[in-house]
Amino acid sequence: MNKILLVFGTRPELIKLAPVIAEFKSRNLRGSLYIVNTNQHKNLDLQDFVYFQVDVDYQFQFQRYGDSLSELNGLMLLGFDGLKSNLNSLGIHIEAIIAQGDTCTSFCAAQFAFYEKPPFYHIEAGLRTYDFGQPFPEEYYRKTISSIASVHFAPTLMAKENLLAEAYAPETIVVTGNTGIDNIRKFQETHGLQSKSRISNNLVLITIHRRENITDNLKTIINRIIGLCNSNPQKTFLWIDNPGYKVKPDIPDQVPNLDVIEPVSFMEMLRLYENAGLLITDSGGIQEEAAYLGIPTLLFRTKTERTESILSGISRFISEQDCDLDLVIAELTQAITQESKTIYGDGFASKRIVDFIRNKQLG
Repeated sequence: MNKILLVFGTRPELIKLAPVIAEFKSRNLRGSLYIVNTNQHKNLDLQDFVYFQVDVDYQFQFQRYGDSLSELNGLMLLGFDGLKSNLNSLGIHIEAIIAQGDTCTSFCAAQFAFYEKPPFYHIEAGLRTYDFGQPFPEEYYRKTISSIASVHFAPTLMAKENLLAEAYAPETIVVTGNTGIDNIRKFQETHGLQSKSRISNNLVLITIHRRENITDNLKTIINRIIGLCNSNPQKTFLWIDNPGYKVKPDIPDQVPNLDVIEPVSFMEMLRLYENAGLLITDSGGIQEEAAYLGIPTLLFRTKTERTESILSGISRFISEQDCDLDLVIAELTQAITQESKTIYGDGFASKRIVDFIRNKQLG
């Protein structure tokens, strides 16, 4: 029995692979997939599984006792070894492996593909900062994954150019758009998502999750956010906490216009986007979603692999001069056009990916 292994383990991977799974289902090809959750994020929101209608064929079971990347890498590879035994017992032959992005799950899935020799299809390929420290360890992961991948599904032309500059064969690179945008397009079509004037919206959404920010820069970031709260009392600041390290205990309670909430489901996040006038984040995925929805964005980073929105002017790196947020929103809003909203995709990336896989792998 031949199957394509589709692997995820973190919330961003679930969100960005869900439309690919849905596309397989829409063509009655769910039976060609064997879907694996590595459990890298232990507490994936059940609402997201229900909303995206994702069912899992196999889930890793391991206990992680700290934040060691070496431990995670080792446990993950042991999980893949257990998966191999399970597949052998079921008589399943792996035709190909699909993974997305730059996580330890994707990195180990690529290593597993290297050891077992099925082709590896990398979704969201070609993103680069060319600095292994930013983001850490993701930049190392994605460059290593590229060296293993048989097919690179690049989300943008710039990502394709990065891969070509690294001498990957043009015929192995397919520009698809980003699958995360597919989710928003579908949500807009089925549930409605209003595009309001951002300038009049007083909600500022905050998310900070990068390892280098949590471990090295969190105190500075908190102080900067408190300063923005104090200098913009007309704004309501909503900080969405992490599934892992919790920032709430580090934030003083006496900031009247700042609230820290638990992580929210994908649908809840889209409703928050609807009312947001500004995003402050270090997330690449949120940077993409914000561009598509036309939400001005400040990045708590000094480098990003999503340079398209920086170059277009609809987002920028946060600076000490960004004190008057009404002015920031007005400046960034001026750069938002219909063209800039689709720099990360038009909402049909999954169709292009499954078209390619069906023609190449499934005949």
